[in-house]
Amino acid sequence: MLMASCTHAQNLFVSEPYNNAIAEITPGGVQSTFASRLNNPWGLAFNRTDDLFEADGGSGGNIYEFTPGGVKSTFASGLQTASGLAFNSAGDLFGGEDNGIIYEYTPGGVQSTFTFGLSLPINLAFQGETLPVPEPSACGLLAVGAAALFVRRRSW
Repeated sequence: MLMASCTHAQNLFVSEPYNNAIAEITPGGVQSTFASRLNNPWGLAFNRTDDLFEADGGSGGNIYEFTPGGVKSTFASGLQTASGLAFNSAGDLFGGEDNGIIYEYTPGGVQSTFTFGLSLPINLAFQGETLPVPEPSACGLLAVGAAALFVRRRSW
C-alpha cells in the first residue's frame, strides 16, 4: 500500500510500509530514498515550512518530523499505532490511530483528543483550502482547510 504527499517543489513523497521507507520522486520520475529504517510508515503530511511529518504505524507508534534536508526528530511518541495525518489551516496536525481516535497537535506538540469511535482512521484530509502549490497538479487531491475533516476507514 502506498500513500503520497507533495512539497512546493512538486516532488512526490511516498510512504512504503513494506519497505519501512519514504521514497522521494522528482517531477521527472527519478526515485530516491528520503528516509529508511522506519517502522511501518503510513501517513505523510507537510506543514507550512515544508517539514514532512510521518506516522510510524509500528508498535509504540511515533510521529516523526523531517526537515527539508532530511533531519529526523520525534514530534509525538507512545501512540498505539499512528496512521493518517493532516494539517488544518491553523497549522495544527491531526493524527489517526488504529484504536479509532484522532488526536490534534498544536505546532508546539501539545496533544488533545479531537474525536474517537472511528474504525481505523488511516487517511485524513481537510476540505476548504487547497495546498499552496504554484500550479495545478495531481497533488491537489490532498486538501488542507478547516471546514470538514474526511477520514477513510479501513476494514480487514
